Amino acid sequence: MNIKHKLTSFWNLLKRAYFNWNRNDPWARSATIAYYALFSLPSLMIIVVTVAGYFFGRKAVQGRITTEIGDFIGTESAAAIENMIANAALNESSTLAVIFGLAFLIFGATGVFFQLKAAMNNIWNVTAKKNTVKRIIINRIISLGMVFVLGLLLLISLLINTVIKALSDYLASIAPIITTFMINVLNFLISFLIITSLFAAIFKWLPDVKLRWKTTYLGAMLTTVLFLIAEYVIGFYFGQSNPGSVYGGASSVVLILLWVYYTCMIVFFGAEFTVQYALHRRDRVEPNEYAEPAIYQELERLEQKRGQLIDEKRILDTLQSHTEEDSAPSEEKKKKK
Repeated sequence: MNIKHKLTSFWNLLKRAYFNWNRNDPWARSATIAYYALFSLPSLMIIVVTVAGYFFGRKAVQGRITTEIGDFIGTESAAAIENMIANAALNESSTLAVIFGLAFLIFGATGVFFQLKAAMNNIWNVTAKKNTVKRIIINRIISLGMVFVLGLLLLISLLINTVIKALSDYLASIAPIITTFMINVLNFLISFLIITSLFAAIFKWLPDVKLRWKTTYLGAMLTTVLFLIAEYVIGFYFGQSNPGSVYGGASSVVLILLWVYYTCMIVFFGAEFTVQYALHRRDRVEPNEYAEPAIYQELERLEQKRGQLIDEKRILDTLQSHTEEDSAPSEEKKKKK
């Protein structure tokens, strides 16, 4: 009975999450973030590759990223991303060039997380109290922190894979069939854990709300499951129908946009589920010191709109009264005739 009750509660959470996800228009927001991601991708990849490449070498990390992305959206799109990384290297001809290059690099890499943060705030129905220069800088630092989290997770993934490869080579001579099965299961569990940690960090740090890790992890696990399912389904779709072939030379760009677009929709659904789960558990969730419930600013905007409509009505009444006064003498002249 307890299991049935939990399944019913989980299904109700999914339904409420879907209705709220659909109401918040995830298609438009996903398209916006996909657009920003296209321009942020070179800078983002440079920082991630630099962080992980410091330990494993730049070429090894680039090859790993190309392989992972190639399995999802095809080798051509993965090669295009690899070319982005290679062509976007900093010019070290002068100190000033390096400084400006780093500034634009950080600004570009954090753009996609900056937009993702705004989307997360919308899902949690909070908004910034005031966009001061200090707060904008803090938001950029948080976004840059998410970039370094990506690099750290990639580093951990490479480190674990290196250990697993050494272990599998040793065990292959003893029990090759069992070793292959165990390694596949272990790789899946590690990938699941790393992706879940990334989504949990996004749900925890990006929105301007105070959340516990325990609240974010269930939503992050659901998002990971949906992400892995979508990875197989979309990868199969891309492989069979080849939607980018219609666009010719721009097919790689289109596939990257589609990849980010569908990923964002999944992330938004996971965030909506996290909201519903927090409400279901009656967790205390409140805006941080830099934000407030969005309803306050909505009411303020409605009050401003009300004042504007009153002014417009006053102007229309004045114009109408002048029109009636001007038409009155004409009517009197007609009566005299």
